[in-house]
Amino acid sequence: MTKPNSSERNGKIIAISDTHFGDKSQLLNDERLVDRFMEVLSGRGAIAELILLGDIVDLWMKTLVPALKHARYFFHSLSLLENVEKVMYIPGNHDHQMFLDAFRLEIDVRVMQGNLTVPKFMPARSYGDTILSGLAHPGSRIHFPMTYPFVSRRVNGKDVIFTHGHHLDFYATSYGWARTFWLGRYIIRRRRKKASLHDIEMANIPFCGAMSMWPWVPELVNEGLRFYHVISFFERLLHSNRLRESPLRDSLVKESYKEIEQLLPQLGHPHPAGFIFGHTHRPGLGKLPDADTTIANTGSWTRSPDKSIPVKTWIEVDNDIKLFKLGREGPELLNSAAL
Repeated sequence: MTKPNSSERNGKIIAISDTHFGDKSQLLNDERLVDRFMEVLSGRGAIAELILLGDIVDLWMKTLVPALKHARYFFHSLSLLENVEKVMYIPGNHDHQMFLDAFRLEIDVRVMQGNLTVPKFMPARSYGDTILSGLAHPGSRIHFPMTYPFVSRRVNGKDVIFTHGHHLDFYATSYGWARTFWLGRYIIRRRRKKASLHDIEMANIPFCGAMSMWPWVPELVNEGLRFYHVISFFERLLHSNRLRESPLRDSLVKESYKEIEQLLPQLGHPHPAGFIFGHTHRPGLGKLPDADTTIANTGSWTRSPDKSIPVKTWIEVDNDIKLFKLGREGPELLNSAAL
């Protein structure tokens, strides 16, 4: 079902992404780390909304049930937090199948009711609950609704956009031949038509759909990882100087500025006060050039081969946009910017 995609939030919003439950690089399958993180979240004051900003379960590495087994303790613990008013789940590319499954179920229900119309796919669809709620503590008031691919929130009268960020790959020029959208981009350019959000999503579906089939054949996953590691090696080699810059400035998120400027109009918000995304596993804060839009990346909760890039990070939005890291002694403020 579809619902309005923008709503006012009077309290703090926290966004985390890229936990990749089911992947070998996951960190939050460690129950002790989950307990530490939940203790930190419980001490952050009233949280109006906690947004799970994509790639929460990794359905490119594991099929659904094995991936959810890795995530069970996290969601069970999260559902017990008394200071969290609500949770929102926004899938990314590695858990894109979660959205497609919900969309197909919606169509199945329509057909069973004799309705053969196809629901509008974009700009966003919302579902009041997901199977993630089955991992919650029995009787918990917290549920796990889903909206894809983005939500807009009014914070202190200003628009803030939250999305995973994989749609930015459509506009990326580097390593275009190895990215999700290269074939779709080629086809759309041949049509000499400016891509809409619907076009970008249609280009996304075949790739994400194919990748979600890989875990059923483990040999495919192994070969895919080998290819990915080769690509990642050359990317780190060619961009090593740039990646050594401090993540406390905008040196990491600025690599996405041009793509963000092109995507924002497709979301119906060309000049929001804030744009929060994940996907790159590179936490940071910055400002769009010649615009009053603060850009923030949530980072990841996975092991990183680059020790200079912080992990175990999240974003908080209230009067300011803040980037935090879970350190040895608790939450560490890495950077902040006025909203």
